[in-house]
Amino acid sequence: MADQIGVLGEATTATAATTTVYTCPAAKAARVKIMWSGLSHASTGTGDLTLTVNGINVAVVLNITAARYVHSNSTLMVNPETAAAPTGATALLTVAPAPFEYFLSAGDTVTYTVATLTMQALNVQVVGTEIDV
Repeated sequence: MADQIGVLGEATTATAATTTVYTCPAAKAARVKIMWSGLSHASTGTGDLTLTVNGINVAVVLNITAARYVHSNSTLMVNPETAAAPTGATALLTVAPAPFEYFLSAGDTVTYTVATLTMQALNVQVVGTEIDV
């Protein structure tokens, strides 16, 4: 198979569950970053979101309040929650791949877990390069 570059995996499940975004295929290796954006739950109370790479928590967002936007940007895996949707007007309001790179081997996974309350919207993408090994 050919090498790939770009969005290698994407998931939009916003319900309280664990979702796999990307699994590195057999005979492949990948160098990836994570880009994500979400709108928290609509009810009262708080919810949590955890992003993991091969079972290791790489970002944990606890106690997200209702109707708040959270996302990655070019300097942070988790931009502080805001009442305004990302607009691109400033660096902090621009959704972009977080700066951290992860090196994956065949079978390694990128997942996320929405806990306690279902989010209104969520999009998590794994971007990068996948090569034959």
